[in-house]
Amino acid sequence: MDDSKALFDYWHDRVRLKNSELIADPGHVKTQDLRHDCTNYDDLWRSPEVQQLGEPDRSRVIAIIKYECTAKVLQNRAGRLRDRANELEAACHEQDQQKSKLLGLIKALQEKLFGKDKEIKRLEARIASLEAENEAFRSEAENSKAQVELVKELEQLKKKYNEVEKRRQELAQNNKSLGGRVAHTKRYKQQRDEAIALVEQQKQQIATLFQESQRLREENERLYQKLK
Repeated sequence: MDDSKALFDYWHDRVRLKNSELIADPGHVKTQDLRHDCTNYDDLWRSPEVQQLGEPDRSRVIAIIKYECTAKVLQNRAGRLRDRANELEAACHEQDQQKSKLLGLIKALQEKLFGKDKEIKRLEARIASLEAENEAFRSEAENSKAQVELVKELEQLKKKYNEVEKRRQELAQNNKSLGGRVAHTKRYKQQRDEAIALVEQQKQQIATLFQESQRLREENERLYQKLK
């Protein structure tokens, strides 16, 4: 075993690892603990094969055994920690993706909720507008009904006026045919005055009704403009 490479290879092949949990421990572990507790280092250097060697060969072989055990356990530990780090990195990446998806979902839900809130407010505003329009239409309908009644009343007043005027003309004709009878003249005058007074009263009522109708129409228009 004088060839150095052959000697290193010989003892490299005889190194055995154990206690894998300690090797993979992510915390700090002393190198000497790894060598003694995680390899067969002590068994190798204490073996009869080594102890029967004389000095300085025995010390040289023990140094080689120490190197091979240390190197092998550290390489194995480095690989395990690297694999663990890769797993953790992948897990972090996956968590980042999940977090991104969740944030996107939350944002989408918030946008939907906000959009629904805006839609509700828009619908409430539309309902209020429709109620106002409905009230305006109701007022207009009531006003229109009042106008119809007013026109009807005016027609009745016109009819009464025509009747009074016809009666006045009949009285005038009768008065002309009867000559200068005083009693009849007085009666005719009284009837004429009453007819004139009634006509004037009806004219005033018509004017008042027209003014009230116009005021109602203007008030209704003003309320409708405010409700727009």
